[in-house]
Amino acid sequence: MKKILVATNNRGKLERYKRIVKKIDPEINLYSPKDIGIDVVEINEDGTLEENAKKKAQSYFGKTDLPILANDAGFFVKGKGLVRNPKRIALSKSEDNFSKEEVFRLVSSYWQNVAKENGGEVDAAWVDAFALCMPDGNIYERGARREVILTDNILGKTDVEFPIRSLYISKATKKPAILHTEEEELLEVAPIKEALMELLKKVR
Repeated sequence: MKKILVATNNRGKLERYKRIVKKIDPEINLYSPKDIGIDVVEINEDGTLEENAKKKAQSYFGKTDLPILANDAGFFVKGKGLVRNPKRIALSKSEDNFSKEEVFRLVSSYWQNVAKENGGEVDAAWVDAFALCMPDGNIYERGARREVILTDNILGKTDVEFPIRSLYISKATKKPAILHTEEEELLEVAPIKEALMELLKKVR
């Protein structure tokens, strides 16, 4: 069984990666720092997505003998550009000061207003950068981009872990992401799967 440390304690993100990785290689298990008894490392995310992903991976180097996978993501909206932290821009203070329900309300309201300013729908995309730091210190990088349509409506049930997910339509499936079946979900995240497949070839 192959093990990889994922440089996050966001359970929603970790569970998504687990589902994707199981489709790539069922022999790979992913763990958060908390899972293996490592203190969370906070970094100053002041660089590009690629630089931040690399810094996150390197921040755990030497604390474990496992390969370390890290990610940074941004939300690109036509006419607005790339927003590196689409949650933080909608909050007046740290996310820790709000309940998950409050975060959902504030974040979804902010991005609904962005869509309204564009007539109710606007082209957007999730942009991901991944870095894999190996036990020998070598780092490998890949990127992914998922095209979506941001709307001013909550398109079904709410997802308090990923508030914006309740607002957009995937261009890959032509359906609201929040209503995806498991098969449709895998189609939407195909660019992430492709990026991870390339990186995981390095894990023996």
